Amino acid sequence: GQSAGGAGAWAFASQRPELWAGVNVICAPAHPMLAGQLEGLDLWVVGWTGDGEMGNDDIVAALKQRKKGSVRYTRYTKAPGPPDPQYRYMLGHASCLLHRLCSSEG
Repeated sequence: GQSAGGAGAWAFASQRPELWAGVNVICAPAHPMLAGQLEGLDLWVVGWTGDGEMGNDDIVAALKQRKKGSVRYTRYTKAPGPPDPQYRYMLGHASCLLHRLCSSEG
């Protein structure tokens, strides 16, 4: 899940981890205390350092402390823009206006 969908992925996975073979969360930081509820579950966390108020570093560090379950982390320090140029100025995730990434592009 991405963003709000990512929050849903964290919630569903933590409530019933036995139902999932793996979970991919994109741009949805979570509290590190959640890691204990995800024991044994493989996760791939993708995020920008500016996601939410805390980014994903803390939850990923906590996930790596689990006895079972792998965690893969793709961490962006600069969020990529939308792949289609016609959406360059779209407000929302990875948009230039929201994240002020296009200010140097004119």
